[in-house]
Amino acid sequence: MVPVVFLSTFWDVIWATFIIMAIIVPLTMFWVFALVDLFRRRGMAAISRVLWLLFIIFLPILGPLIYLLVRPPDEEVEYR
Repeated sequence: MVPVVFLSTFWDVIWATFIIMAIIVPLTMFWVFALVDLFRRRGMAAISRVLWLLFIIFLPILGPLIYLLVRPPDEEVEYR
């Protein structure tokens, strides 16, 4: 029986790097963006914020997607 060695060839390293850069990094950035948006948003009740936080943390792909689709609109800010 031949032992399986992870990342044993050059192409294994290339594919592993591709998976990390094309899938894992954007999903992590999407998750972090949802968390940052949640904490920067003003006028949201504390219980609502806690429930969204739990939703985003425990459903790491579906949670941020639903949050960003149904979040309340930004407050209009007048820039001077």
